[in-house]
Amino acid sequence: MMNTRFSILFFVFLWLVPLTGYLTWGQIYFSDWRISLTGSILNLIIYLTTYRINHLIAGFIARLYPDIGQSVYRVLLWFVLYSGVTITMLYLVITLYDQFGLFGFSLKRDHVLWTVFVILGASLAGAGLSELTYTFKQWKTNQLELQQMEQKQIQTELEVVKQQVNPHFLFNCLNSLSILISEAPSTAEKFVDEMSKVYRYLLNVNAAELETNLVTLESEIRFIQSYIYLLKTRYEDGIDVKIDVADIYLSGQMGPLTLQTLLDNAVRHNIVSPGQPLHIVIRTTATGQLEVKNNLQKRKVRMPFSTSGLAALVTRYKILFNQAGTIQIKEDETGFAVVLPLIYT
Repeated sequence: MMNTRFSILFFVFLWLVPLTGYLTWGQIYFSDWRISLTGSILNLIIYLTTYRINHLIAGFIARLYPDIGQSVYRVLLWFVLYSGVTITMLYLVITLYDQFGLFGFSLKRDHVLWTVFVILGASLAGAGLSELTYTFKQWKTNQLELQQMEQKQIQTELEVVKQQVNPHFLFNCLNSLSILISEAPSTAEKFVDEMSKVYRYLLNVNAAELETNLVTLESEIRFIQSYIYLLKTRYEDGIDVKIDVADIYLSGQMGPLTLQTLLDNAVRHNIVSPGQPLHIVIRTTATGQLEVKNNLQKRKVRMPFSTSGLAALVTRYKILFNQAGTIQIKEDETGFAVVLPLIYT
């Protein structure tokens, strides 16, 4: 960051070398190659020394006022100190040049004034370019830190969802299994098979697929079919889930455990009973989005908008999709629908 900023400042100094040579010796600086070469080397050494001093000053000011909102202080101090150091160096140099009459140099007031104006202009340009580069680098650093924080937030929220599945869902599954073993052994075997698929998927999500925070719609559908079987075993005719997903959209990517979160949200907030069955439809739209819709039959006891459920899912998708194509929630008297974007690569 500091190297880039002061490379810009260094090149600002480079064009000052021949200009200062002309202001110091006049037209002879360009017509006599010996004066041109020697004068350029001397001036370059002077400017490199000045550059090094300003480099140290700039680093100190950047540490003193590091925040993006402190731009005015940085620019003002850079300009004042760049100008002060450079003009001081100029005074020392022209005094020595005049003392020794280097290449016929004689002190001319108008040339000195022009040189001072050039230095002030260069210092202002250097301060402005330094601030522009510094601010851009700080912005990039802040964006990177923000992305890292968002990724941590996604993982934390996903862990909350998985932990919500593990203890409560496992207890319900084992309770259902204990009943099936005594009443319907063949069904119990199928139940164990589907339950193993559910937990195998959870393990896969926790390992490899979590690295990208995305899974395919096809893998989510396979998982949710096993999950639906477990729900059907528990609620029997109290729940009905239909899947109508076009094959061309199966390669679309989405957040892991999205469908499980939406099904749990529907069960959590609605009556689920054979007398009032909960109907859920998972389908793809003509525009390549995924819609999960259920009939609305709210529980009398209103459940809170859980941070580990739909609210967390909405936040996750805003981060995953960079605010573009985020989750849409639709509700009317008859139904509740959640429309999700899919990523296609």
